[in-house]
Amino acid sequence: LLLYYPYLSFEHFIHFLYEAVHDPQTKEIMVTQYRVAENSAVINTLIAAAQNGKKVTVFVELKARFDEENNLATAEMMKSAGIKIIYSLPGLKVHAKVALIRRKSKGDDPKTCDFAYIGTGNFNEKTAMLYADCGLFTCNPKITKDLYTLFCTLQGKENPKFSTLLVARFNLIPELNRLIDHEIELAEKGRGGRIILKMNGLHDQNMINELYNASENGVEIDLIVRGICCLVPNRPFSANIRVTRIVDMFLEHSRIWYFYNDGEEDLFLTSADWMRRNLNRRIETAFPILNAEIKQCIIDILKIQLQDNVKACLIDEHLHNNFKRDDNPVKVRAQLAVYEYLQNKM
Repeated sequence: LLLYYPYLSFEHFIHFLYEAVHDPQTKEIMVTQYRVAENSAVINTLIAAAQNGKKVTVFVELKARFDEENNLATAEMMKSAGIKIIYSLPGLKVHAKVALIRRKSKGDDPKTCDFAYIGTGNFNEKTAMLYADCGLFTCNPKITKDLYTLFCTLQGKENPKFSTLLVARFNLIPELNRLIDHEIELAEKGRGGRIILKMNGLHDQNMINELYNASENGVEIDLIVRGICCLVPNRPFSANIRVTRIVDMFLEHSRIWYFYNDGEEDLFLTSADWMRRNLNRRIETAFPILNAEIKQCIIDILKIQLQDNVKACLIDEHLHNNFKRDDNPVKVRAQLAVYEYLQNKM
């Protein structure tokens, strides 16, 4: 189940936690916290879970810039309520936005499964009304198993193996390089290499060079980058790369990666921007969208954003913003169009 904020309510996530508190099959709730709202409903629900006899484990990142004091106070409050707190890792920030509900089997029923939520934005009900972010509810056993491995890693487990999740500092960069190389192979064979990347910032030079190489080998690339972008389009080495920036009512915060994959279309949602700190000095997660209907929904939203001719800017070779103006008589303001699209779909 896909949530896309602020078009859909963050209350669904709060209710997800609330149901876990009262579900007799729940044996543990595990959550990461990066930026916490003051008087947070998420934190209050986790405290209620601990007081209700559930085991609750929360990783609290104390190095979240501007939120250090609030996160420390919140951690101490949760700890006093009986919640197991895992504090920051030395030299690393944990930027992943994940929650895992571990459940007991009901009798001999092997079908009882764990539930998970993975998102592109913080577990913060206040920013969820202002930031455009994606979140996915899933009970896919490969994903839930990987998430449990991730939480064990945050508690000191060494040499983790992930089968489905891409996790920074472990398998994320090698897999990104493989996905880009595959699009280059498709383009060289005349089978239409195509990449669409939506993120907040792009300045990791190694990944920029990978995109330049893909462009020079015929891969068509669209980037939707709200903030810092160090990739230079419209040069001989970047002739197949277009960079769009959208600034509107809501802060575009979701990170989405699309790879054509010869028509199979690989799609990932992620907490990671392509910045040096995200790819090398943080724990980030990227997760595949495996449900065909949800995948098509997100691809449709990417297409809507690329059609924006009201609020979108195209970035030129001087990295200047130029409002996108075209001959299309239909004016597309992406954030309004996405709202209408989701409203019709629901």
